Amino acid sequence: MAEDVSTSRADDNAFRALLDASAITADLADARIVGGQMVNLLTLIYPNAPRIERRTADADLGISVDIASAGTIHNRLVGAGYQASSGNHYLREGAEIDVLAPARGGRFTSGEISGRGIDLAPGLDLALASEPIEIELGLTFLNTTFESVIVRVPRVEVAVVLKAFATRSRTEAKDITDLYNLLSIAHSYDARDIGGWALAGDAAGRGTRLDCARTLHALADTASRSGALRGSEVPTDEFVALIRENVARPAR
Repeated sequence: MAEDVSTSRADDNAFRALLDASAITADLADARIVGGQMVNLLTLIYPNAPRIERRTADADLGISVDIASAGTIHNRLVGAGYQASSGNHYLREGAEIDVLAPARGGRFTSGEISGRGIDLAPGLDLALASEPIEIELGLTFLNTTFESVIVRVPRVEVAVVLKAFATRSRTEAKDITDLYNLLSIAHSYDARDIGGWALAGDAAGRGTRLDCARTLHALADTASRSGALRGSEVPTDEFVALIRENVARPAR
């Protein structure tokens, strides 16, 4: 069992959101925890890689268009005591959950499904189509309460794709930190131990992986001018090396 311990009220809220998002989707194959929580969970189960600590205060839940269209998640979140805010954002006593569906293009957009606003995330279709990692997770809250849940997250390579695409719509220090942590896992572990790593081979020259590889190498090529990288704790030379050593450069 992977375990994490809260050190703040913000951690408590993030843990509660993660527990609730995972519990209400336990029977749904087309649902994954993504975003910052996804990265933190992967660093927990692959601990033998360099990492930079980053906490997040909410939970991002990726679901298929079919599930979004049926209104299943909305109804379950409301039934669990959450209040809907701005379409895809849900609140419950400090806990926050954002619901995402796959985007058709390569950038984050906002859309509407079955009359509700929703954020559309590129790369999420790959995450939902790929076999997830199921993590048995135990969480200890500030008051020492312990709760456990099964959490489904994308495997490391798919998580890199999701975070790389995030930088197309915004490039913030937290995105660079997440990419550094994920690429460090890929570099430190054998591909067989992390569910595969096709970004270093011929598959990086096609489709979604090609777009991801182009995005990552663009980040490496402009690293010396990146305000987001300077604003993070990520060492620039190491970040660039992780990309160039683990991701095949696409032909121009």
